[in-house]
Amino acid sequence: MMLDDIIYVGLLIGLIGFGNYFRSIKNPFNKQWISTGVGFFVSLIVSGWDILHPIIMTIICAVIISQLSPRNRHTTSFFFSFFYLLIISRLTEWYGLPEISTHTNLILMLMTLKYGAMGFELNAALEELKTNPDIQCYKAMKNISFLDVVHYGWSYMGILTGPFYRYRTYYDCINRKFSDYIECWEPTLYKLKFIGVSTVIFLLANHIYPNYYVLTEEFQERPFWYRLWYIYPSFLIFRTRLYIGMMFSECVCQMAGLGVYPVSSEPRSGLGPKDYKLAEQIALNPEKIKEEKMDFETVYNIDLWGVEKSYLVRTAMKRWNITVQYWMANYVYKVFPWRNLRAAATFFVSTIWHGYAFGYFVGIFSVVLFLPIEDTYVKFYTQSKENSLTRKGWWYFLWLLRFNCMAYLSFGFQLLNFGSIYIYYKSVYFVGHILAVLLYIIGRTLKPYLITKTESQKL
Repeated sequence: MMLDDIIYVGLLIGLIGFGNYFRSIKNPFNKQWISTGVGFFVSLIVSGWDILHPIIMTIICAVIISQLSPRNRHTTSFFFSFFYLLIISRLTEWYGLPEISTHTNLILMLMTLKYGAMGFELNAALEELKTNPDIQCYKAMKNISFLDVVHYGWSYMGILTGPFYRYRTYYDCINRKFSDYIECWEPTLYKLKFIGVSTVIFLLANHIYPNYYVLTEEFQERPFWYRLWYIYPSFLIFRTRLYIGMMFSECVCQMAGLGVYPVSSEPRSGLGPKDYKLAEQIALNPEKIKEEKMDFETVYNIDLWGVEKSYLVRTAMKRWNITVQYWMANYVYKVFPWRNLRAAATFFVSTIWHGYAFGYFVGIFSVVLFLPIEDTYVKFYTQSKENSLTRKGWWYFLWLLRFNCMAYLSFGFQLLNFGSIYIYYKSVYFVGHILAVLLYIIGRTLKPYLITKTESQKL
């Protein structure tokens, strides 16, 4: 590990430990300022002078959200936050400024999600107040101030690694007492064990099968099947690294008491309670809180076993970086005006949010081209008889298809630049691309025969 990685992991571990103290703070005013102060401090450590970028973004977005009318603050904040991320911070060399650090870029990415969604959330709260005028959180959101926006953006909870959470989730962490009625250490310890195992696997695999090896002359001289097989250890390295980061972020939030809600309020990752009115009623009744079962579903960002067992790319992606998937679905997919282009628009926004590297387009946007192939074979699976050998066979085929697709495309995320990606795919003769085309042609050819046969059997 490099020194900055060690510092980064050390800060995350420190923030997990800090959560015990943070939960003990009872005064909301003190709690809010301490959260912001710690968030600024850790950002300064990893960013140095680059911290000016998130400061500038925050000041302008805070003015937009707190001062503009509800009619246009949501779209203005959304587009400005993306404009700053994509044009100002990522093209600094155009202005004669030094390139920002990776950690600063990540902080800006997370702030973009928060500020981009905040205006929409505030407007939704105003609508909700028309039918439920007594919800305290929504009344506070109606009178949002400049400092409220700043505190939300700079909260130490998730500032380095996520997850995304709504303003009302932050408000409840500061002002509610849900975290007093749940054991925070037990679920955190469970995740830390997974982090430990994942870290050992990552370090060993990365040492034995580093991804830069595919760019060497020695690798090019290896047999074809070895070169193709190399996607599997590389995909293992890719997955475990992301698992470590996402589980660390969940641990920080859990120990801080962020995202704790009664199970009866039906909390969802990113969203929080579906029945927020019920959550509010429970929060105002100390006796009722004691009777409720609580969970951290709101800040769960990775369903590790769900990802591994998914037989569809669509499903696996929804269980990976769940809160960001929630953000993309609600603030891009559902609001994009042209229905037929919603999926493509969502994948495109997700791609550029990650960065301009060619590898992000390979790793994310290429999925748009793969989905029609998957959809074709899913029909064979769903049309086959329940519990039949044929249905089980299609399930395993789809699982292998999903796994190999993600493994093959993950090289885009790992190598990033066009030249490096081209060298690897050329070394395996673009076999993944060729197989994808062949599978699509075969699927379309078989479709009328297999589906008709299955339907006639049901009759």
